[in-house]
Amino acid sequence: MEGKNDKDFIATLRDYGLQVTYQRLAIYQALYFTREHPSAEVIYQQVKKRFPMISLGTVYKTLEKFYEVGLIQKVSPITEVARYDALTGSHHHLVCLECQSIRDVSVDEEPNICVTGQNGFHVLRQQIVIHGYCTTCKANI
Repeated sequence: MEGKNDKDFIATLRDYGLQVTYQRLAIYQALYFTREHPSAEVIYQQVKKRFPMISLGTVYKTLEKFYEVGLIQKVSPITEVARYDALTGSHHHLVCLECQSIRDVSVDEEPNICVTGQNGFHVLRQQIVIHGYCTTCKANI
């Protein structure tokens, strides 16, 4: 995830048809430079260090906009708090039922789940989330 500079991030936002603002840039960078899958609140706390006047509402709205245009993924763990991922390439997620950690799992091929055409349903995105226990939590069970 290294090697990107501000010009790269600006180009990425523009590629997705988004107006570039300092807040959007900071929010995307905060998400891009982490391997975690942070909630909006975690991203807000990080971005607030650079932009003290930013609101939590702005962070939520920005993340939703990023998600709508396909710039990021929304990962839904077992809690009601959405978590976000800047990695949109082909991968799945492992969610720990105990500590709520989320880890990426690379895949060579997408599973062949074909629902297009069934009941007129049009698939926009699909995601596989696997629930279980991470190695740390498994040792404590």
